[in-house]
Amino acid sequence: MKPSDGRAAEACLFILFLMAPFEPRFTVSLGFMGVSLVEAIAIPSFLVAAIARLRLRDIWTPHPAIRALILFSLVALISAALAAESPMRAFKFALRLGAMTALAVLAARLGEREVRFAFSGLALSGVVAAGLAIAEGLGARRLDFFLGAFREMPFNVAGVRRATGGSEYPNLGAAMLVYALLSGASLLKKRQGLRAAFVVLLATGLAFTYSRGAWLAGLAGLMALAFTESGLRRFVPSAVYVLLLGAFVAREEITQLRLGSENANDFYSAVYVVPPEYTFSPGERTLVPVTLTNTGQKPWRVDEQFHLSYHLFETAAKPLTDGPRSDLPRDVRPGESVTIQAEVRSPAKAGRYLLLWDLVHEDTTWFSGQGVRPGAVRLRSGNPASATDAIREDDAVRAIPDALGWRPSRLKLWRIAARMWAANPFFGVGPDNFRWTYGTAAGKAAFDTRVFANNLFFELAATVGTLGLASFLAALVFAVSSAYAGASLSPSACAAFAVLVAMTVHGLTDYLFAFTGHYLVLGLAMGTAARFPRTVPGK
Repeated sequence: MKPSDGRAAEACLFILFLMAPFEPRFTVSLGFMGVSLVEAIAIPSFLVAAIARLRLRDIWTPHPAIRALILFSLVALISAALAAESPMRAFKFALRLGAMTALAVLAARLGEREVRFAFSGLALSGVVAAGLAIAEGLGARRLDFFLGAFREMPFNVAGVRRATGGSEYPNLGAAMLVYALLSGASLLKKRQGLRAAFVVLLATGLAFTYSRGAWLAGLAGLMALAFTESGLRRFVPSAVYVLLLGAFVAREEITQLRLGSENANDFYSAVYVVPPEYTFSPGERTLVPVTLTNTGQKPWRVDEQFHLSYHLFETAAKPLTDGPRSDLPRDVRPGESVTIQAEVRSPAKAGRYLLLWDLVHEDTTWFSGQGVRPGAVRLRSGNPASATDAIREDDAVRAIPDALGWRPSRLKLWRIAARMWAANPFFGVGPDNFRWTYGTAAGKAAFDTRVFANNLFFELAATVGTLGLASFLAALVFAVSSAYAGASLSPSACAAFAVLVAMTVHGLTDYLFAFTGHYLVLGLAMGTAARFPRTVPGK
């Protein structure tokens, strides 16, 4: 290989992983499918590095991690071909898993310097992502226009902004920060002062994502990294990380709520005490008493913009309007009740309607959007004899939770994935098809197709079946053992080992293949691990 070829490969890999956390939402057309900007950058990067390094005889490697990963990609293709739901969409996703395998094959044949450039790009990208996360977490809302290129909307939980760090979702951004943290901590282990400062910066950015799974994954990766080193100083990154996040948890109420509950559904809960029926003249405005009891975990604070309003329905499929906001007279702590004199505006058209009282945490969520049953009241406007047939209460009440409020817990999603796996044990329902079918499997007519199984291994079991899950687990085990064996010889092996451990831990609570950067990092880590035998002589 010519020196210029090596430099070109290094530059391409550095740029690719520098861009990995930042994937704009638009796609680039590539024949029959669209690819993300990161994937569009990855394709020529692969080619340049491959031309520099690979020969045909090198594609098939004897390392068991690569063999298992190739088998995993083949199973994904077969699963896509057998998928009953959107086989073409499943096939496109299988191709993305094939790209991950191709990167692993390539990385297994790269030199230490080239792989280190890739991990350096990833570490530097983490500095940028952490800066964005910190700024967003501290309230820099001018960033929203820029961050809108990468995410569909800002993310708030219990009134607190969750930073995305340039990713589409907070959990995905948090995972990329963890990979960058572990990459930098591995490469900087001979520069302890800079290493500690790097950990502080990345951990601070990670804190503002409020991602519990990523926090645990980061700690697991740092502890794994410590086991590849010697002396007491190896525990400094872990200690700094724990102290910083511990202080953050102690300071922020939202972190305490999230650590004590499964999801936001537990924060918001209310019981409404209202009469069964209102009767008003058409167009009348009047005040009515509504008694509310806070049965959730989060206090309703006046300065956090909690209000009472309502949704008015003519039919279950025809919501008419939302009512005016009514202020809380005081803060309402969990277990407390309060009575509000709330304004109701009767429709100008005579008829029978259904009014659903609903609390709203402004700029965050309606309580019904978290699965809380509204307070239902039949409303008669004008002369009932001239009114249309009354809407059935259950139809309208059900319309809100089904369309907005069904937020299944992780355990529920895992059970759904397990049932899908049992129904399709060998090849699953097709790559990426869990989010398109889980609601139907649970008997829901409307569901959020952006929701994954919140567990990497359950989702793989449901989508690519036992054969896909087994081959992936085999690749993971072989790669982890090889990376650990090579950790004393190579900083890049240390980074691969720590990243793979973190991915495994994070994968227990989140799905990690929804974003291009994640499967590229996994391919890099597995390929880097495959540069070493499973045991190193003398260890």
